[in-house]
Amino acid sequence: MQRKRVIIVGGGYAGVQALKVLAHSDLCDVVLIDQHPYHYLQTEAYELIANECSMTRVTIDLLALCLSFGDHVSYIKDTIRTIDFESNHIIGQTSGHSYDYLLICTGSRTAYSNATEGLREYSHGVKTLPSALAFKQQFEQRLYQRMESEGGCCSEPFNVVIGGGGLSGVEIAAEMAHYIRVFHQDNTLTCDNIHIFLIIPHENVLEGMESYLITQATKRLLKLGVKIINHSRITSVEEHGLILNGTESICFDFMIFTGGIVASTLTGELKVEKNKKSQLIVDKFLRIPSHDCVFAAGDIAELLETTGTLLPSTAQSAEQSGVHAAHNILALIQGKEMKASDIQMRGMMIALGGNYASVSLLGWIRVSGILGHLIKTVIMRSYRYMLHLQCKKGINKMSNPKSHCGF
Repeated sequence: MQRKRVIIVGGGYAGVQALKVLAHSDLCDVVLIDQHPYHYLQTEAYELIANECSMTRVTIDLLALCLSFGDHVSYIKDTIRTIDFESNHIIGQTSGHSYDYLLICTGSRTAYSNATEGLREYSHGVKTLPSALAFKQQFEQRLYQRMESEGGCCSEPFNVVIGGGGLSGVEIAAEMAHYIRVFHQDNTLTCDNIHIFLIIPHENVLEGMESYLITQATKRLLKLGVKIINHSRITSVEEHGLILNGTESICFDFMIFTGGIVASTLTGELKVEKNKKSQLIVDKFLRIPSHDCVFAAGDIAELLETTGTLLPSTAQSAEQSGVHAAHNILALIQGKEMKASDIQMRGMMIALGGNYASVSLLGWIRVSGILGHLIKTVIMRSYRYMLHLQCKKGINKMSNPKSHCGF
């Protein structure tokens, strides 16, 4: 059987898991294309921006990962601009490539509403590594300048506003509040006038999740001193202030926005069916209708449970969809029947600052506190550690000794 050329566009959670499946097959040559040479562990972004870990803890080297599987797997750094479905050809910023099968996994981006004036200009997102690093660096610089100008004591409030009470917003608010508490207790600089505001449009944080997680997260946030402002929508943003519900104003030094996602910009160039978040509509096999050799997985696709319920855009659903799409591509190559997607949410883990987390797994395991943090840490580090071990094999093949694998 002639080997097929499979291209994966996007090295996020879905793309990496698909790569692992396809790379172990002798039926195809695999090309992974991403605009960045790393896999960003976005689920650990809250630790990065709260200064709890370094950049190397949240990145995995894609070149090393691809090299580790052998000569039939390669990595190309490029930004894909459009896809010619008729000729099975993708067009990037610097290159073009033909494919036999294509898997689109370019993920999502922060959903900045054009109706909210100033939101994009004056707030930070954390969906990408550059944006998370930019916030971290600017936050610390601004805090230092405030300390320096006031002789080491913050007499004026230093406000951080986080817009959005979903998983990312809650984790970031909790981690930053904990970081600030430790910062003050260490007494390296006297500053107990830093405030975290979490603005949510609903009654509770983590809207739509189970009540146990909502209750535990709310209690923890309040204990850490986070000021939760519910039933509020951001109507406009200026450089150091915002308006809520058209009337109430809040001044801030920094603002992070986590209020939802839309699919990556690639979908805007594709003449295929999409939902209101610009996510690609896929069939039960995760294939784009009318294009038999093109699949989509992760946040860029509208993923559904077998009941038809929309799945949340999480690393868990992205990983499962990437694996499933890869297996269906292999089935097509072998002339076998594909299997319908059966993505299942096995639970949720929420970091809540320091050595504290709330975990709900498999419908019956529910723990919070240090034990919850331990469970979450083991699962997250196992994911990173296995990729790290795989990368080491690729590093040994590199001619450039400076290349490395993030860990």
